[in-house]
Amino acid sequence: MLKENCLKPISRRCTVTTYGVLLDYGNIMLSTKDMSKEIIIHLVYKFQFIYCVYVYVYMYMYAHISMSNPNKRWQDATLMLRWTQFCLLVAPEVATFWNVRKRLLRQGSLRVDTDLQLTRLVLSKKPKCMEVFQHRKWMFHNILAKRENHSARQPTNGQIPDNNGMNQQDIEFLKHFLFRELELCTWASNKHQNNYHSWNHRLWVMQQFGSYIGLIEAWQAEYQTCHNWVSTHVSEHSGLHYIQYLLDCCNGMLNNKVVVSITDLVPDIDSLQKLYLKELNFNLDLITEYNDHEALFCHRRFILTRLRDLLCVTPQRTCSPPPPALKRSCVETVNSDWSSVILGERQLIDKCIVMNSYQKVLGEKHAQWLNNVLAI
Repeated sequence: MLKENCLKPISRRCTVTTYGVLLDYGNIMLSTKDMSKEIIIHLVYKFQFIYCVYVYVYMYMYAHISMSNPNKRWQDATLMLRWTQFCLLVAPEVATFWNVRKRLLRQGSLRVDTDLQLTRLVLSKKPKCMEVFQHRKWMFHNILAKRENHSARQPTNGQIPDNNGMNQQDIEFLKHFLFRELELCTWASNKHQNNYHSWNHRLWVMQQFGSYIGLIEAWQAEYQTCHNWVSTHVSEHSGLHYIQYLLDCCNGMLNNKVVVSITDLVPDIDSLQKLYLKELNFNLDLITEYNDHEALFCHRRFILTRLRDLLCVTPQRTCSPPPPALKRSCVETVNSDWSSVILGERQLIDKCIVMNSYQKVLGEKHAQWLNNVLAI
């Protein structure tokens, strides 16, 4: 009786990813409906589970997937697809269900686009689920293995490898896929605060651009998009860390001669030094407008470190880690631009330490960092 009650509603409604529309996950409903009724309710492109039903169905399916004979598990692929799909909508953190679907993908019983839609549906409920992003990475490499015959290459930072092994159709397919992944990352980041899994996935996507088809176009789009995003999410360090990666990637493309000049990436900038100065001013505007956000000061220290390396001629240190500032014997040749940067930092600290808020503490910490690390 339990088997009939579990399988009947699943066979009728569980295949939610075949409707051809983007569904979102609703909440679990408390209901006293009988188990023979529907377990999934659709409402304006959303669906909900009935609480009194889904627990029993999940337990039944989990037991049969985990305890079934591996040699017989794949005889009915349709049944395994339905079971794992339902279980993943309930508990996407269980790696066993994803592994089952990986095998179904390998043997051709499951379409990649169907599984991509399922992962998006899961992210609408749990946008910070690491297993979903890992599964999408696996599917990406699986698609690549089918579409190109040359050997896999490791991700590079600002370096475009030879892609003569791919034709134009393959390149366009990969570009479209990766840009959609970037859109998915933005969508997931907006649905959950401090979603570092989506930002890590975004960074991985950019590395794939550099490994397979080049990242100039992607870098230009991401540079503008992420600055707009950071302007409205000033407390999330993940987005700021991603901008740091973009800046280092820009430096890598210049060093590897991927672009002739930085103007090819940022039209209104003609040197890497001016790019970091622009970032410093952008960061200052955010600190001035939004007080009490430590992430902004941490990002500012990254920019100052990069600027110091560009503007100061520093002899090579032989000790690691470097000694305290007062015991350093090296002499730094400081130019006028770096002097202006130092003056700006002192003015920022003076403004912060007179405030009666956490901004005062952040200003004092920043002054201490400047003294200990940059010796100013």
